Amino acid sequence: MAGQDKAAAYAMLCRDCGTAGHVGNLGPLETCPMCHSANIRSHPDLFTLTIAHIDCDAFYASIEKRDNPALANKPVIVGGGDRGVVAAACYIARQFGVRSAMPTWQALKCCPDAVVIRPRMDRYIAVGQEIREKMLSLTPLVQPLSIDEAFLDLAGTQKLHRASPAEALHNLQQEIKRDIGISVSVGLSGTKSLAKMASDRDKPDGFFVIGTRQAQAWLAPQPLSILYGIGKSAITRLHAINVFTCDDLVKADPKLLSSVLGSQTFTVMNLARGIDPRPVVAERAAKSLSNETTFAKDICELGALETELEFLCQKLSTRLKAKQLAGGTVTLKLKLANHRIITRSRTLPDRIHKAYHLFDIGRELLKNEVKKSNFFRLIGIGVDNLGEVGDARLFDLDGGADDKRNRLESAVDQLHQKLGFDALRTGRQFSRARPRLAPPKGGKNQGATPQGDYRAKPGE
Repeated sequence: MAGQDKAAAYAMLCRDCGTAGHVGNLGPLETCPMCHSANIRSHPDLFTLTIAHIDCDAFYASIEKRDNPALANKPVIVGGGDRGVVAAACYIARQFGVRSAMPTWQALKCCPDAVVIRPRMDRYIAVGQEIREKMLSLTPLVQPLSIDEAFLDLAGTQKLHRASPAEALHNLQQEIKRDIGISVSVGLSGTKSLAKMASDRDKPDGFFVIGTRQAQAWLAPQPLSILYGIGKSAITRLHAINVFTCDDLVKADPKLLSSVLGSQTFTVMNLARGIDPRPVVAERAAKSLSNETTFAKDICELGALETELEFLCQKLSTRLKAKQLAGGTVTLKLKLANHRIITRSRTLPDRIHKAYHLFDIGRELLKNEVKKSNFFRLIGIGVDNLGEVGDARLFDLDGGADDKRNRLESAVDQLHQKLGFDALRTGRQFSRARPRLAPPKGGKNQGATPQGDYRAKPGE
């Protein structure tokens, strides 16, 4: 347990028999006084902390093993498919060095005996919803981050459950394991960021507590990678200015840090101190947002359709960001020349709101529908399953391959806000803007007829 105080009265919870109570101020116990199990959690603030993060352990792979017991003792990789990357790996496969987002060929090189299974998103979403319902039985303040993890605020629920939040969470863990057949890890603290850090410290089937009173002291020697929301690229840039630990970050010159962290400098510095005032926000009611455009002249070429799609994704992204929302399902809409409507959707493990994410997914869906014989009169892109923007994306510091695109999109957004949406075009849009919008003989516009707030500039 993190942030323990030997002078304080300790609370104890046995994860085997469920015994809970205070054990005086002699320090944490080593075994349960009832069943003598060493699987106990002891902390002076154990029964007063109310913010939790629950994360399913190797979620996709765990469901595959649950549904097929023959896989129980085998290394399992969920992934492959068109992108050829690992979506999830069980803990056996992880012992061989297999990690999420690793190319499948590389994962099989690390673990040649792994069983590779194509993702079954509908199945994972259904199980995720079962777990979500169990979370909601503890508190209405459940903020999902993806289909397999969420924050919970259990303040004020003690009388309802006749138990502290820690005991209620322990009982929930056991219930999910018994009724659904997979394990989850729990992080318990007084803030969202600390709870998220805690759930990552004890996996699988973990239960870890970080006290808020001693949080800064506990964080001080930790590497920057522990901070939720800072990616590899940002960490590399921080290392370049000799910032390696949370204590280094707290003590660094804010002006120097701003060269890496920008407007989020003080937010991230506070996270390194254990300060995070963000509340747990319940999931918003399901709704959707979309943008579409109808062409005055039917289009069949993939490149021209992608141009329209990219522009719509930018508009949709702008609306989502303005509302501080992100979508969990992306839907492409196409109308054929004969007015038949085609819709294709993809449900994602994480909600998104970036224009380039929307375009990447929309373009994949579009490529499967464009054929030489098909002419289209309308294209649209939309999202539903809306909710709060995932905390991991708040700082645009995800790192890895997306970090550069995140920073570029942020710069473009700022330019659009200052000078208007038409102030900057991508190369794809610029190269096709004039042919698409050029008026034909007779004065009619052969380009796209805008819907909503899409407007062609005069003279184009």
